[in-house]
Amino acid sequence: MIDEATTRARLAPDDLPELLVHLGFHDDDAVEAVGFADRLRRSRSDVAAVARMASLLTEGVGRLRNRDAVPDPWADLPDGREDLAILALLASVPEVRAEHARRQIPDEISWGSLADLGQQISVNRRTHGRFGLDTYGWMRTAWSGGLMWLGRLQFVPKPTAEGWMLDTHIPASGPLTPESVEESFTAASLFFARHFPDTPASAFLCTSWLLDPTITQLLPPASNLAQFQRRWSLAASGYQSDESVLYFAFNVRSDPEDPIDVRTLTPRTSLQRAVAEHLTGGGHWYAWSGTAPLPDATAARVTS
Repeated sequence: MIDEATTRARLAPDDLPELLVHLGFHDDDAVEAVGFADRLRRSRSDVAAVARMASLLTEGVGRLRNRDAVPDPWADLPDGREDLAILALLASVPEVRAEHARRQIPDEISWGSLADLGQQISVNRRTHGRFGLDTYGWMRTAWSGGLMWLGRLQFVPKPTAEGWMLDTHIPASGPLTPESVEESFTAASLFFARHFPDTPASAFLCTSWLLDPTITQLLPPASNLAQFQRRWSLAASGYQSDESVLYFAFNVRSDPEDPIDVRTLTPRTSLQRAVAEHLTGGGHWYAWSGTAPLPDATAARVTS
């Protein structure tokens, strides 16, 4: 359990800037995080709230199976107080790092994976024009100790009816070239076999609008995204995901009850043009699930 005294100490202004560098915070976000932490330390009620949420976060560390059984640390998060969620994540970093150390994960990969927090906060600023974290729900997965950022992609072991799989996520961090994807797949298959032998994965799994077959119809066959989509053997159907597509393609939040007029957006890339034209033409985007095989050498090792 993380008590109030520990929370204050972990958010002390002398040590926090170095931690934020490790976690990939951009300078403007780091400055605001330090300011929020300083104000928090003078509010007993806020310190108590952050200590409680940080303690609940630590209950999920190392829990790669039955993660839904872990209490939701954000259940009592007040509206408009994303700063409390961010500070709770910062206050619980040592427990996640301890889990990484237990699995003998190299420092570079440990910190690089936890830097998803800085990346998410940067996306939040691009989307809303302010410091914040509207994806704090996702960060429970990142703080499980199992999410690893390996090259272009992120992976986390996931139990399924068919056994363990490496659930694959695509951070907003640059082109999704076939070479970078192949390198990440190879690195992940070897890395998890070594550091997570208790979760022997048999395949990669992904659920994303980037697996929507519409991509292969609207983009050139040789485009990065079309090649990525063709890697996966898809499930029978997907679910509508227009809001998610607008968020990741344009960094805008669209509410189904108050949707964004896509005609007001300014596409600057081929993907953005394809997304916008498909939506303005009355089409929809869908998130699909798919699986992809492990590299041959790893697959043979898992099944032997």
